[in-house]
Amino acid sequence: MEELAEGAVKSVLRLVGLLIRSLIWLIWECLFETIAWYVGWPICRVLSFNQYPKASITEHEQAGTLTNVLVSTVGLGALLFLAYVISQLTGAG
Repeated sequence: MEELAEGAVKSVLRLVGLLIRSLIWLIWECLFETIAWYVGWPICRVLSFNQYPKASITEHEQAGTLTNVLVSTVGLGALLFLAYVISQLTGAG
């Protein structure tokens, strides 16, 4: 009976692990690699006087790794800053 319960617990833990890994992948793909790119791209273009990044806004998959990380980090920072400003204006912070 203990082996049956142990097997059930292991199955549930595997399912939970798979769910967590899937959520992490979704957050990384959706938030950091896509949304943050589309937010960071115009900011980088404005700050660099239309020089950086060389890739167009729809070519984030073809852009280099460093370009992807920098532009997405700028976009994520802008989103976090916007969330902070909104929380301060609404009195939630």
